[in-house]
Amino acid sequence: MLVEYFAYKYTQDEKKNENYASPYQNNIYIVNETEPIPTPLMILYFVLYLILGIYAAKLSWYSNTVAGWSYGYKVLFALFAFMFPCTYITAHVIFKLDLLERIRKGRSF
Repeated sequence: MLVEYFAYKYTQDEKKNENYASPYQNNIYIVNETEPIPTPLMILYFVLYLILGIYAAKLSWYSNTVAGWSYGYKVLFALFAFMFPCTYITAHVIFKLDLLERIRKGRSF
């Protein structure tokens, strides 16, 4: 989510002043520019991302501790979980919940 935010900001801030003049401009249908996202909505988006990112990183750290990964791997996985929280939480629900439950109870596959 954060990557999309910065990509949006780059396209809004850097590309809005470029001149797209062309010798064929009279033959081109000019599309009206879209309005930028309002600031309160951007703040809400950032806060939601932060909350989901922290939750995903904490979930990653806990589940990798239960699985027995080393400290370096836990840091790496938590970093990626923080950067892509929706993807990580979805993958965690689909793939890891049953595995972690089996590990906690001490059962084998």
